[in-house]
Amino acid sequence: MPILAGAGERRSAQSLRLSVVVPTRNRPAHAGACARAILTLDGFTELIFVDQSDDHATEEDLSRIDDPRFRYIRTDTRGVTNGRNIGMSSSIGRSDIVAFTDDDCRVRPDWVQRTIDIFAADPEVAVVCGRVVVPEEVRKIGYAEAFEPKEREWQHRYPPLGRDWGLTANFSVRLSTLDTIGYFDPILGAGAPLRSGGEPDFLFRALRAGYKVVNASEVVVDHYGARKPGEEFRKLIMGYGAGTASAVYKHVRLGDPEGILLYLRFLTSAVMVVVGNVVRFKRPTGANYLRAFLSGTVASYRFPIDPRTRNYTEPGN
Repeated sequence: MPILAGAGERRSAQSLRLSVVVPTRNRPAHAGACARAILTLDGFTELIFVDQSDDHATEEDLSRIDDPRFRYIRTDTRGVTNGRNIGMSSSIGRSDIVAFTDDDCRVRPDWVQRTIDIFAADPEVAVVCGRVVVPEEVRKIGYAEAFEPKEREWQHRYPPLGRDWGLTANFSVRLSTLDTIGYFDPILGAGAPLRSGGEPDFLFRALRAGYKVVNASEVVVDHYGARKPGEEFRKLIMGYGAGTASAVYKHVRLGDPEGILLYLRFLTSAVMVVVGNVVRFKRPTGANYLRAFLSGTVASYRFPIDPRTRNYTEPGN
């Protein structure tokens, strides 16, 4: 893949147009609260909700919103990456940047402006991964995924396993980079066949193409979607492990030397966590994640790969 010098010309913050995309499914209370919170902000072109719900409760609630910036798209597709792709595609020609959050997140008042400022300051920036904070009251209920940036800029190199790979709960993309990076892989991600891995796959492709990824502590959303301890938490972590492996192993199957090295780094890290705990006579914490990682590697072979887009495809396509 080509190494690119930049993602576009330097633009003033005032000239950049930003669309917000939120995929949602079967969470009308969260969706309505999320939409109304975003619409209190200024500085963006449109808010697109992509609804994959099984019923019409979300549609009925969102239909009460009276704001010219609000767009509602209902789709029979499934999988959060499909929802995000539909939103991105819909914003082409209308915006320069797409900012994603989840329906169970609430953006901070300066979220839009801080995002635009980062893209305006550096034309090499393709992706901004913002901070995802779990409020204390949510932590008391169960587990919710958070993201605390450690190193601000990544380019021509890849973060280690479990650190500095951002979340699509707070994730922005410069649309001009899609010609090189492509869209999210629809087989990866929550609700898709391989369950998770949409973020690391997209970020790997961005970094592999020579673009810059900024992990921005100043761009903040609060995450209210808690998973209860026990089986809900276990399924979540197992999904992350399997999805991450499927995301990276895809590039191993394509014969990408950088993908091979990254996969081996991730696998070695997962093994060393388990070995380290065993050597110290502790519980083999990380064993379930390692099993999931290996199962995700095997699951990769269920799907062909389009070498042009570097995305999985449905069998038979």
